[in-house]
Amino acid sequence: MDIKYKLYPYPVLADYSDDYIDRSFNTSIDMVRVDYNLRLDFVSELTSETIKKLISDGKANYVYHLECAQTGFRHVIITSNTEERFPLDKRLVRGKLQVCTFIVAKEDLHNYSSDEFHNDYAGMQFEIEAGCVIAVGTQVNFDIQKDTEDIANLPSIFSIIRNPDMDVREMLVEYESNKIIIKLPFNDFSTYKQLSRDSNNNHILNALTVIPALTFVMSELKLRTVDERSEIDYGWYRTIKNALLKTFDIDVESDDYSELNALEYAQKLINSPIPEAFNSLFSGNESDGDE
Repeated sequence: MDIKYKLYPYPVLADYSDDYIDRSFNTSIDMVRVDYNLRLDFVSELTSETIKKLISDGKANYVYHLECAQTGFRHVIITSNTEERFPLDKRLVRGKLQVCTFIVAKEDLHNYSSDEFHNDYAGMQFEIEAGCVIAVGTQVNFDIQKDTEDIANLPSIFSIIRNPDMDVREMLVEYESNKIIIKLPFNDFSTYKQLSRDSNNNHILNALTVIPALTFVMSELKLRTVDERSEIDYGWYRTIKNALLKTFDIDVESDDYSELNALEYAQKLINSPIPEAFNSLFSGNESDGDE
């Protein structure tokens, strides 16, 4: 949505209106990158003591409306705080993200008046219903480009295959090639293929296969010297190296890499799928219980 110059049947604080004399409402909105995701930081500045009192009395709130037309993402943040932080999953937005700011009545306001009103409204009282806008603030548009993929989504990095040895019941990992090869036990591979047809299972499958495989490979790298790492010329190595450096400022070809927590960063490199995996499993169990 876009903030438009709209007429209201009552005074509204806005930069395009003189309903309030020498009063303003502005919000500073910063977008911060956090690993593969984003965070929006809001800092609102309000100079109307009348509206400030409404907020402190619990009768009004700051409202931040987020909308991305390209993905259909919409979200509303409602708060009484002048400062707010909102974590944003980058997978939900692409292209232009519109952020509009308002102050909205939380409950019906009876006989609403203020000595801050323009002289045209002097002595007048208004009935304002809950949910109505009483102040219009800043609109900020962010251009979000999908410039970084988490490495689990790059098919050139991992290859998941069936182990032809039917006696092996453990997942094995090989990395002496351009791909990290994940070899699943004979029967488990068939189950994996069936589950992978549903994209809702991706978090679970990544948690079961990619995270342990990536942890193993990154741990193996820690055992090598810096010179030995710099001589590796596999495609998976270049991808991991670039992702760690670009997103986390970690240089694989430095002594500091030896102190890296491989399990932690294996999860971060693929956008931490474990929480979503648990949510998917829990939702599935709830659905089973309802039947």
